[in-house]
Amino acid sequence: MVATLTPLLSGSAAVSLDLPEGHIGALVVLSGRIRVNGSHPAGEAEMVLLSRNGRGGIIGADSEATVLVLTGEPIDEPVVGHGPFLMNTAAEIR
Repeated sequence: MVATLTPLLSGSAAVSLDLPEGHIGALVVLSGRIRVNGSHPAGEAEMVLLSRNGRGGIIGADSEATVLVLTGEPIDEPVVGHGPFLMNTAAEIR
């Protein structure tokens, strides 16, 4: 997984993201408001999931904003969670 903290975006800024083919991408808005691809708004403490088709998106800032960009290859394995624990099966957690 790759995590990148973008610098502060100004109210007129736009950033183009290109993700590797097959990666899952997510944007976490740490402060401010953004629009993804011009039509998907997100505000502080909200997350936007990006497509797995290798296309990223264009992040436009509605106001000054700081965004955490996360990408990574999917593990394609089952995931079971219980409390703070994550494993592949419930038996493994027990």
